[in-house]
Amino acid sequence: MVSRSDNSIRSVTHRHWLPIVTFCPVNNLPDLIYVSVEFQNAPLAELYQLRKRIRKVVAWKKMYMEDVAEALAREFSHAHSVTVSLAFNRHVVKIYNKP
Repeated sequence: MVSRSDNSIRSVTHRHWLPIVTFCPVNNLPDLIYVSVEFQNAPLAELYQLRKRIRKVVAWKKMYMEDVAEALAREFSHAHSVTVSLAFNRHVVKIYNKP
């Protein structure tokens, strides 16, 4: 464990490498989304548990990307921000939680 005596901000971003499938409410076609959850000055989260929670909240559901981001921001209320993006970053939604 590293001791931190300075007042610097430690930021950790968790991402997954396989896309999550959701469905667009407008055309009912599948969307492949990628999620990033950023923590600042927080204890390290266990990566596999975090990924499992993300999938439980959004996988295989009919949701707009903005709704996905809001649901994940509620699920990870202690996170600094949540980012949801389509493949190739064609559409990106980022929500910041209040400290």
